[in-house]
Amino acid sequence: MTRWSCFLWLGILLLGQPAAAQQRQVFSDIPTNILYTVEEYRPANFPVGMVFAPDGRLFYTEKTTGNVRVILPDGTRVIDPVLTLPVDALQERGMFGIALDPTFATTGLMYVAHTRPGTVRDFPANDLVRFRLEGHTGVEPEVLLSVPITTGQLLHNGGNMHFDRDGYLYFSTGDNGDPASGQNLDVPQAKIHRFAVTADGLAPAPGNPFGPESSVFAYGLRNAFDFTFDPYSGHLFAAEVGPSCDDEINLVQAGYNYGWQENYTCVGTEPITGLPHPYGVPLLSFRDVIAPTGIVVYDGAAFPAWQGNLFFCDWVYGDLRRAVLDETRTQIVNVYTIDLDARGCRLDIVVGPDGGLYYGTVGEFGGAIMRLLPFE
Repeated sequence: MTRWSCFLWLGILLLGQPAAAQQRQVFSDIPTNILYTVEEYRPANFPVGMVFAPDGRLFYTEKTTGNVRVILPDGTRVIDPVLTLPVDALQERGMFGIALDPTFATTGLMYVAHTRPGTVRDFPANDLVRFRLEGHTGVEPEVLLSVPITTGQLLHNGGNMHFDRDGYLYFSTGDNGDPASGQNLDVPQAKIHRFAVTADGLAPAPGNPFGPESSVFAYGLRNAFDFTFDPYSGHLFAAEVGPSCDDEINLVQAGYNYGWQENYTCVGTEPITGLPHPYGVPLLSFRDVIAPTGIVVYDGAAFPAWQGNLFFCDWVYGDLRRAVLDETRTQIVNVYTIDLDARGCRLDIVVGPDGGLYYGTVGEFGGAIMRLLPFE
């Protein structure tokens, strides 16, 4: 997508600049009368994916370096990377999401996705990699899934992963610039996949909608940059990046078709007819291009009035939006913009152990992990 690429290059060019001195600023969420502050938590080199461990450590990926890094609970960043993987970081390629195994506390197992460089004999590929943590060092990396990039395109890679409450691993793939893949159940691109994780690797999860041999959970997704599971209902919400229109927030359901296909035309929230499986009408559709990125349901204690709200970021403007769900948690009834001043939310967003919202940014002040906390 053109707008991601343009802003991406801007971010890369500015990453080397020193971060400007930041004063804590106080903002107000008018509908809830909540006062909050935004501050730089730690400088970071293009932090794409983030995840907190049960002990309070924050692990994150760096798009351009192939590094996984860790910040200790006291805010100290460990100097040496946890893991470094070879990475093709051209345009939208690079390091992507990160997840902890449900058994992480005892096994130390972690997962990341990255674009493996191609060779004269092999296509580049988006690989899903599992490794084990020893202290602050990742060991024994193994490729569990490899999605070759055969189009030659540098965009639409997806690459995020999360576990559901049953311990199944979900993984998003973009279309790699081939819209036809959206409606082709025989190729891995433009999907959200669901896997059972075993000691030997990945297998299609039991009960997947397209048969026991298929890992596809839902399809017709152009580029689901991120998705999240609602801790209150178990629903899956995804941020979907459209073409020159129809950037979306979707409620993703098993076996549903989200409409991306060749010769796609803008439809907004109108139903698409004639598809082979039920069409997932978006909860939100943006006519203006925003490129939604990180998404999370707030379940922290620091902002009681925000509990259960869906927060998502966008690459183009850096806005952070707060979406209020209805009682069924299947529809969005209101959307508010959270003021972040100049340090916009452009990448991932997660809830910290302190109840703060942590998000990744790039831009004129350099890359950073930012933190939004109540004003006290």
